[in-house]
Amino acid sequence: MIEEFKKDLQTILEEFKGKLREIRSYKFALHWLENVMINAYGKKYELKSLASITQLDMMKYKVEPWDESILSDIERDIKKTNFGGSVIKEKRHLIVTFPPITEETKRELLKNLGQIKEEIRIKARKLRDDFLRELKEKKDKKEISEDIFYKTKEKTDKEIEEFNKKVEELFKEKEKEIIG
Repeated sequence: MIEEFKKDLQTILEEFKGKLREIRSYKFALHWLENVMINAYGKKYELKSLASITQLDMMKYKVEPWDESILSDIERDIKKTNFGGSVIKEKRHLIVTFPPITEETKRELLKNLGQIKEEIRIKARKLRDDFLRELKEKKDKKEISEDIFYKTKEKTDKEIEEFNKKVEELFKEKEKEIIG
């Protein structure tokens, strides 16, 4: 029973990690760029499967397709995303430059980050409450002993405590990344 609870908590934690990856920071640029969908050869591909991507500095990347004939396709599809930066075509590669993150943008990102953290904690709290309600019903129906009820409740509280620590660590990491 507690194993299912742990698995559900892990799923929520993975969701949080996914949402953190989507928040733009300096590290975000590479993650975002790798996953831009490119129309080439009559299909859609992630950029990382069509080209090598090299970070030149904090905000600048070199995109070198393995097949030069699709350079224009890559350029077109990156520009179509309206990411706010620039794409410069050179002979055999592109230089993609991301705009700097302003103080105002940082404040907005930090605010969103806090909201996401709170939503995840609420989700975990709801999961815990539902689990404990189910556990109490089993105790009331005499399906589990009083002893097992309290031991499982204690384990649940420890799992939530660990979960909250992990969320806080990930939050602080991302906050540091955004601040720069």
